[in-house]
Order: sequence, then C-alpha cells, then structure tokens
Amino acid sequence: MKSKEQGFTLVELLVVLLIIGVLLGIAFLSPITNSVHKTTKKEAVRLQVLFSQIRDQALLENTEFGFSISDTGQYEWWVLPVGLGPRHWKLLEEKPYQPYQLPHGYSLDLTTDEEEQSTNTGQPADHPSVVIFSDRETTPFSLALVPEKDAKETLRLKTDGLANVEIFHE
Repeated sequence: MKSKEQGFTLVELLVVLLIIGVLLGIAFLSPITNSVHKTTKKEAVRLQVLFSQIRDQALLENTEFGFSISDTGQYEWWVLPVGLGPRHWKLLEEKPYQPYQLPHGYSLDLTTDEEEQSTNTGQPADHPSVVIFSDRETTPFSLALVPEKDAKETLRLKTDGLANVEIFHE
C-alpha cells in the first residue's frame, strides 16, 4: 500500500508568492501615485463644502460668519453674534468649523477685493478676511491651495460674492 503524499508543488508556491507580491506592490504604490493631486482635491472639496454649509447657516440663523487664515497657516471660521458691532467677532470652535491646519507641505493664498494676503504674512487676530452675510452674499475672494511638492497641482476656490464657491485648476 502506497501512501499518498500531500503538499504543494513548487509551481503552486511560486504562483502564490507572485500573487502576494503583485498585491503588495499595488497596496504600497497606490498612496504614492498621484497622492499630491488626491490630497489637494480632498482639501479643496472640504473647503468648498464648508463654504456652502456656512452660507446656508448664515441665511437660516440670520447671522454673519467669516473666514480667515491665521499666522500659523491654519484657516479659521468666525461668527458675529446678532446685535453686536463689527469689533465683536468670535472664533468658532465647534466642529466642523474649528481652526484647521492643512497637511504638511500645503499652504493657502487668499486674495480679496480689499486686500491680498498670504499665509506667510498672517492675519489680524480680531476679525476675518472674508465675510459671509446673512443673505448668503460673500466677500468676493480667490483662495489658492498650493502644494509645495508640485505647484502645478494648485487648486483655486473662487466666488464673485453671489455665486457658490467653485474649484478651478491652475
């Protein structure tokens, strides 16, 4: 009586190792491939959604809100409580409007009709650069999201003050 040997052949083992190698290669290279574009797009869409939400909230609550870039490079959202003058802006701390620091290697350049400001120059700490009014109008602005690794991937958020904030590739 012959015993039947069990096990894998060398070819079967090599095929399994090849499949594992291909899957590992895809898994490790996927985040690297086009990651600058993906991160830039993700952050731009996040900002676009926040601007849309805050415009709706301004209308619903009959309140003015604001947006600025701090001297540390994070962006901040503001609220002007009803009945108080323009010197009483308060920084928002609740989610999703808490101060937000972009991932390392990204910067914001904000341009409005009144001023031109970059994250490198800082923002006065007592008021926003962009105001979102209770009738959904906004200070016209252009906000560039610039990745240091690849400036060709820069995305710009723009509005004329009446239309929604749109994203453009530079």
